[in-house]
Amino acid sequence: MKSRENLLDDARQNIPEMTVQEVNEYLDEGNNPVLLDVRGLDEWERGHLKGSVHIPRGELEYKAEAVMPDKSREVIVICAGGVRSLLAGETLKAMGYEKVISMDGGYGDWEDAHLPAEIPPPPEETGAPDPPELLKEQIDHLEKVLAQKKTKLTESR
Repeated sequence: MKSRENLLDDARQNIPEMTVQEVNEYLDEGNNPVLLDVRGLDEWERGHLKGSVHIPRGELEYKAEAVMPDKSREVIVICAGGVRSLLAGETLKAMGYEKVISMDGGYGDWEDAHLPAEIPPPPEETGAPDPPELLKEQIDHLEKVLAQKKTKLTESR
C-alpha cells in the first residue's frame, strides 16, 4: 500500500509543476489555460484566481468533462498548497486531459505573494431579517466554533 508521500512522489513524476510566480508570468504573457480550482467552496469563496473555474476535488470525476470538454486545452490545477492539485492532476491525466500542470504552493502562496485575486462579495440576504433571538443563537454558536479553532491553532504551534 502506498503512503501519502509515495502518491505525491508518483504524481510529481507525471504532473509538471509551476510556481505561483511562473503561473502569474505565464498568464501575463497572454497564455489562456483553464485555471481549475479544486479547493472546497468555503476556500473558493474567500478568494481565487480571476477567471478560474471551481470544481471541488471530490466532484472532479463527474464534473470535469462538462466544465472542461476540450481535453487538449492546457489545465493549471490550483488548490490551497499544491497537494490536492497534484492528485487532481493525476485524475485529469487518467481521464484523458493532455496538458495538466499543478500550481506548486497553491492559492496560499499566490495570496502570500499578493498576486491578483478575485474575492466575491458576500451573498446578499433575502427576505425578512432573522429575529434577534435567532441571530444571538447563531452568533453564540459561531463564537464557540471560532474559540475551538483558535485553541486547535494554538495547540498545533
